[in-house]
Amino acid sequence: MTYSGLSRDTKETLSRLRIRGLVTKNVKIDGRRTSVRLEPSMWKALDEIAEDEGCSIHEICTAVYEIKMDDTSFTAALRVFIMLYYKSKPVFVPTDQAV
Repeated sequence: MTYSGLSRDTKETLSRLRIRGLVTKNVKIDGRRTSVRLEPSMWKALDEIAEDEGCSIHEICTAVYEIKMDDTSFTAALRVFIMLYYKSKPVFVPTDQAV
C-alpha cells in the first residue's frame, strides 16, 4: 500500500498500526472493574500520563468517564483525552536547535 504525499516517518507509523491489534485490560472506574480495548501505543501513553500526573490509570479513567458526553463511548473519550493531553504539553526544543 502506498501513502503518497506522506513523510517517511508517517508511513512507518501507519505500517506499525496495521501490525498491532487492540489489547484488552481491566481498569476500575469509580471502583468498578471494566474491560477496555486500546492500541498498545494508547496503553503506553496512558501509563506515561499517569506517571507524569502522579496518579493511577484507574483515577484517569474515572475522571474521563465522569466528564465524557453520554453519547460518547468511553474508549473514544479516553483516546481523545490522551490526544488532548499530549497536544497541550509544551514541545521541548533542544537549545542547540532553537530558532
